[in-house]
Amino acid sequence: MKRKSTNSRVSIYTGVGWNRETQSWKSSVSEKGVKYDCGYYDNERDAAKVRDRKILALSLDKPLQVLKRVA
Repeated sequence: MKRKSTNSRVSIYTGVGWNRETQSWKSSVSEKGVKYDCGYYDNERDAAKVRDRKILALSLDKPLQVLKRVA
């Protein structure tokens, strides 16, 4: 179950956070000490989608938050 955001700048998605400098949502994913930046986006859902795509592209064993895995 997704938690509700109590602050408009705190994301409900793991790996997504507000960047004050760029005034946008930044997403990233880490694996074995390596951090993969996924970019900056106007809304947190888009940032989470791109993070999911990065997880799929790298074949990481991490849960997806917006997209669904295809069998």
